[in-house]
Parts: sequence; structure tokens; C-alpha cells
Amino acid sequence: MNQILDVKTTQQQALLFLLDYLKQKDYHFTTITPLSHQRILNRNKNIKGQDLTLRNIFGWNLAFAETDLEPSLFAILKENQLILFQDGQWFSHVRVSSLEDQLFIHSSFPTIQQDAVFFGPDTYRFVYHLKQYLAKKSQPFKRGLELCCGTSAAAISMAKYFPDFNEITVADLNPKALSYSQINAEFASLSNIYPVYSNLFANIEGQFDLIIANPPYLIDPDQRQYRHGGNELDGNELSFNIVKEGMQRLNPKGCLFLYTGVAIRPNGNPVLEHLKKLITPYSNINWSYEEIDPDVFGEELDEPAYQHIERIALVLVKLELNKQG
Repeated sequence: MNQILDVKTTQQQALLFLLDYLKQKDYHFTTITPLSHQRILNRNKNIKGQDLTLRNIFGWNLAFAETDLEPSLFAILKENQLILFQDGQWFSHVRVSSLEDQLFIHSSFPTIQQDAVFFGPDTYRFVYHLKQYLAKKSQPFKRGLELCCGTSAAAISMAKYFPDFNEITVADLNPKALSYSQINAEFASLSNIYPVYSNLFANIEGQFDLIIANPPYLIDPDQRQYRHGGNELDGNELSFNIVKEGMQRLNPKGCLFLYTGVAIRPNGNPVLEHLKKLITPYSNINWSYEEIDPDVFGEELDEPAYQHIERIALVLVKLELNKQG
């Protein structure tokens, strides 16, 4: 395994302290879409003092005063530059969200930075459908890979619920995502999660029993890593390449599970057509394409890059190598 991150910085240790503190306080927070989040901020921007909760500070990213946090927590966050003082108020540089019984560090709102690490509704849907898929599989998975891992919420959930995994590699181009992945995995008491810096499969070695991905699938004018899925195939360039390259990286009986959004044109679905042309010639591959939500990110249809698009749908692509190629 190459390029594994195995040295914790003091900032990472501070984030582990924060997660442990919040767990002891029985903290829970469900992250919603950015548009809905902004509506809540507009509604709650005047909450202060005794009405301010840990969820307000580390979930909704509301402004707070030094006295709103316990002195020990405030001191460690300040010392490690995890909070920002602006216009006479403090703001957290990170958010913490819950998924089932786990807590995850990710980026603060709004996620406008190039290296922002996103966690949101897609994360919850991805993990839910992945668990449903794996529950129906009888074969044990020993070696797994999550591409475009972000917080590694899916890999961590997978490792928790399906303990047969000897190792799960989590790969991303964003060093901050890999740092957060390391923190989130350690906080979940998992020692079989290995963060690796890689552009898809570029720095990934060997074959896998299971490859999973929830890659960026939008055309983002700012080309933020967590949103921009490439300019080809209406934002699905990354998704298509994951299938194309992933097919060659599966062990016999290996599976690939892709959760992505697909831009649908009035005259058809170019992504599905490309997948058919790619996979159909392989007699040793079973695969399926399933639309699970017909309409998400409707606001993107106002953008110049989407003027030829009718809707954006959420889909699952499942692929299995059924015998030696």
C-alpha cells in the first residue's frame, strides 16, 4: 500500500478531541442540502447565548462567543486554528454530522473552498443503498476500495456492518478529505481503513472484491473537487471512468457499486448509452442501471451548462464479474 497517511498532526488530534467531546454530549446532527441550510441560517441568525447549542455551532455553523463553549474545548480549537474570529464573533472551521451511530468531521458551511470536504443528503442515500445491496450478497468481501471518498462515511459504515473486510482503501485527490477520513476512521475505532492520495486508480494497486463510489457528478463553474464531475457527459466524466477502469480492477465475483447523478436530455440519456456500449461486449459481466430519484438539484437547470438538460436523476450502477475474463 503506497502513500498511506499515518502521521497525525496536532490539528487532527484536536478534531478527535472535538468528536469525543460531542459524543459524550450525545450530539446528533443531520446535514441537509445547502439551499435548505441557508434557509435555516436566515431563520436562526439571531440565536445567541443560552439559546445557542452545540448543534447550532458545529452543525448549523452559527456564530458564537467564547463563553458559549467550555473553556477546554474553546482553547484547543483556537490553538489549532479550527475556529475563526470574524466581525466580533467566532465561527467553526468544521462541521460534525451524524450518520446512524457515527459522527463525521467535514467542512464548514458554505462549502465554497476548492478543498471543501462535503457531507450531505447524497451521503445518507449512498450509504443506505450500499447497505441494502451488500445485505443481499452471500460472498465475503475481503478487499474493498472507495473512490472519491470525501469523509469516507461509506467505507466506515461498510467496515462497521460487514466485518469480513481485511482492508478498505479510501482514495481522493483532496488531501483534506484524506485527513478527515483518517480522523473519522480512527474515531470509529477502525484499523482497516487506508487513505491513499490518488486520481481515481492512478496510485491504487491490485484487484478488489468490491469497488464503491459516490463521485462528483455536476458541472461546477468553479470546478470544486467535491462537485465537479468533469465537462464531458454533462458532468459524468468521472462516473464513466470509474466504471471503465473499475471493470479491470475486480477480482472474480468482484462487484462495483456506483451512486451518481445523471443529466437527462430531452432526447435521451447519453450516460446510459455510453455504459451500454462499454459493458455489453463483456460476456463475463452482469450489470444493472437503476434510477432511484427522477429529479434532484433542480436549481442547476438555471445554469448555462444545463440549458440543454431536462432533469438530473440519481442512479445506481451495479456491476459484477461473474467469471474469469
